[in-house]
Amino acid sequence: MLSRNGKSFREERSEFRHKIVDAIYDRIPADMVKHLGNANKELIFAIEGVFNDLVKRIDDRITKTEERHSIIDRGENPDNDDNEEGKEKD
Repeated sequence: MLSRNGKSFREERSEFRHKIVDAIYDRIPADMVKHLGNANKELIFAIEGVFNDLVKRIDDRITKTEERHSIIDRGENPDNDDNEEGKEKD
């Protein structure tokens, strides 16, 4: 639904929110705003690192499972010490 000025409620709400944030930032020294922005980015990078680690763990689990299934499909015992990584049979 459009308001009188032709904008949707979502657009108006977004503009209002930006005006509030701008009004707050206008009262804070520029170097502090820069510092806060960099701190926010560091937090995002830290969270990204956690997610990247989780994705790596999932990939490792998939790889290990595929290797075990490959060993089982060849009729070998997956618990046999000769089948560990770096000790492949010829």
